[in-house]
Amino acid sequence: MQLDDLFANLHQLPNVPKVAQDLIQQFDNPNTSVESVARNIACDPVISARVLRLANSSRFRGARESTSIEDAALRLGFNTLRTLVLASAFTSAFKLHAGFDLKAFWYHSFLVASISRLLAKQVGADVETAFTCGMLHDIGELLIQTGAPHLAESLEGGATSSPGRAANETLQLGFGYPEVGAELARRWQLPKVLQEAIAYQARPLQAPNGSTLPYVVAQSVALAQALQASNGDIGLALESVRGPLADNMDRTALSKSLPGAIETAKAFVEMV
Repeated sequence: MQLDDLFANLHQLPNVPKVAQDLIQQFDNPNTSVESVARNIACDPVISARVLRLANSSRFRGARESTSIEDAALRLGFNTLRTLVLASAFTSAFKLHAGFDLKAFWYHSFLVASISRLLAKQVGADVETAFTCGMLHDIGELLIQTGAPHLAESLEGGATSSPGRAANETLQLGFGYPEVGAELARRWQLPKVLQEAIAYQARPLQAPNGSTLPYVVAQSVALAQALQASNGDIGLALESVRGPLADNMDRTALSKSLPGAIETAKAFVEMV
């Protein structure tokens, strides 16, 4: 099977809603304010409901309840709003079969994203771009599930991303979720830095232009999988990640910051 065949199997390319596209462009504008973003969010009832739910959740709720989008947006802050809008846009784009565990998929994606933010800070990379790369690193898996569900069901390893799963998919399909995700990002006209981070996550040392983000994503995937394997035991997870991917990890800093990353992933997955 060729990569183009997978996209040809789709009746149409998964579509990001227009209001979400406008909001994503707003977030990339350095002159954007939280108030102007809030006005656009109010145009989409689904995103509005999720913003209000998150603002009034136990993690963000203040002394009083948020009842307006502007108040909720101010409470959440720019970066949290950006994450929620991106998540809403991409989760609504795919129609998946009933047996696919979408909640587990997004929890893993948000956990990788939250860890990517921590690791990007350690190496001086842009933390919000790293978060977005982590959140979208496995987006190709959703397209495989959408465009080739009969083949997806025969693949071993579940929906959790890993270099081993990418290799298994390549053997059976001719391509893996990193290539599919990068091609989808290209067709969606997402920034080149996102395309490269998705494409090279399973082979980060081959990334062009000396980009550090594929390496950050690869590290984050390894650590997220270690956390899952250790049932959330942070010390055990950090100890189990060895080899080149662990060379520049500040384990002391991660042991302190990972609980917050895990809680962030749990909070966001409840919104999608």
